[in-house]
Amino acid sequence: MPDSAPVAKRYDFVLLFDVQDGNPNGDPDAGNLPRIDPQSLQGLVTDGC
Repeated sequence: MPDSAPVAKRYDFVLLFDVQDGNPNGDPDAGNLPRIDPQSLQGLVTDGC
């Protein structure tokens, strides 16, 4: 039986880190090149990293 009440407790968090000359989350489909947002040209890191 699903409960339709809103979430009683909610936790938000931010993980902020800085990488220089690194490849924290290489894309195996693109020869392990860094994942990059094509619009901002900033690196992307997934939650699986």
